[in-house]
Amino acid sequence: MSGNRTAGVDLEDLRALVAEELELPLDDVTDDADLKNELDVDSLTAMEVAVQIEKKYRIKIDEEEIKTLTTLTVIHRIVSAKVGAA
Repeated sequence: MSGNRTAGVDLEDLRALVAEELELPLDDVTDDADLKNELDVDSLTAMEVAVQIEKKYRIKIDEEEIKTLTTLTVIHRIVSAKVGAA
């Protein structure tokens, strides 16, 4: 499913990963749902999500970038840029 990194990052695969890590239904993780304010994601949980993203896509997200992971759209843009640069 996500083995072909050159094809880019599939938004639905990323949504599924985030929803699974947050233990939320897929429908709750909308493109623009604010992780902190709407989905109650604290800094520790955000770091756990980042770690899973790093493992799946074989990228590195630094601490400052983790703070910017506010919506699925933002996460997708950052991950896509890093995967494309890898």
